[in-house]
Amino acid sequence: MRAIAARTFRAPAELLDVPVREARDDEVRVRLAAAGVNPFDWKILDGLFEGERPHVFPLVAGVDGAGVVESVGRSVRHLHVGDRVAGSFLHDPVGIGTYAEFATVPESNAIARLPEPVPFAAAAALPTAGITAWDGLERLAVQPGGTLLIVGASGGVGSMATALAVSRGVRVIATARPASEPLLRQLGARELVDPAAPDLVAEVRPRAPDGLDGLLDTGSDAPTFARLAALVRRGGTAATTVHAADETAAAEDGVTRINLNLQPRTETLAKLLAEVAAGRLGVPIARTLPLREGPRALAESRSRTSVGKTVLSIPE
Repeated sequence: MRAIAARTFRAPAELLDVPVREARDDEVRVRLAAAGVNPFDWKILDGLFEGERPHVFPLVAGVDGAGVVESVGRSVRHLHVGDRVAGSFLHDPVGIGTYAEFATVPESNAIARLPEPVPFAAAAALPTAGITAWDGLERLAVQPGGTLLIVGASGGVGSMATALAVSRGVRVIATARPASEPLLRQLGARELVDPAAPDLVAEVRPRAPDGLDGLLDTGSDAPTFARLAALVRRGGTAATTVHAADETAAAEDGVTRINLNLQPRTETLAKLLAEVAAGRLGVPIARTLPLREGPRALAESRSRTSVGKTVLSIPE
C-alpha cells in the first residue's frame, strides 16, 4: 500500500510502498479515506517517543483518520466490517499511522462510528484537534456571554475551539495573522488581534476591560502565557496546550493555570460527531490535499506556515 513514512527517526517523510498489516485479535483494519494533519505527526517522526515506546519502520505518519472497517480481529466485539469510523489510531508499536491506504488499530482506542451525514474529511479532522478543544473548553467552563481569548486561533485546535466556543454562546477574542481573518470571522470570532503586535497584552486589554473569563493558549512561551493569564479575572482559568503554565505556583490572583494533556476518548469523539451531524458544529477545514502531498503538509505544519486544518484525501 502507499503511505507517507520515514525510514528512520528524523529522516525525510516520503511516499513509500509498505506492507498492509493484518489486524491482531483486538484490532480492526480500516481502509482509510482521509487523515487529519497535526503537529503531533511530525513530532513523532522526529522521535517524540524514541526510547520510550516500541516503533515499527518505516514509520508511517499520522494519528487521526477516518474510513471503513475492512476486517476485525477475533476478540473485537463492538465494531464490524463495513462500519464507517473515525478516531485516534496512535498505539504501540508507534508507526502504524493514518497517512496510508490502510491502518490497524485496537478497538479500545478512541474510535467511533460516523453518523451517516458526517463526511470522512470532517471526521478525520476531529480527533486530536476536536478532543483537545472540547476538553479545554470543559476545563475553562466559560459560560454563555463570557469572554474567551484563544491564542493561535487559526490552527487546528484553535479553530476548532473557536467554532465550539461560539456554538456555546461564548464571545471569542482570537489572535491570528491578518490572512486568517476571513476564516475566523466565518467561525464567529468577535475580535481579532495580530500576534505580531509589539505588546499583545496591551492589544487585548481594551477588548476585555473587565477581564477575560478564560484563556486557551495553543502556542505561547511561558513568559507570554503568564502575562496573558494575568488578564483573566479572579475565579477564571488559563489553559495552555504547550505546557507553558507553572501549575506549582500559587495562584495569588485567583486564576487557575493548567497544562492540557490530550486524552483521546471515544465518548468525547462521539459527542463531537453528534454535534456535526446535527448541524450545530461546523468542522473548519482550510484545505484538502492528496496523500502524495503528505510531506509538504508535514513541512508546513513544522514551519507553522499552514493556516487552519489540513486533511489528506485517500485515495487521491
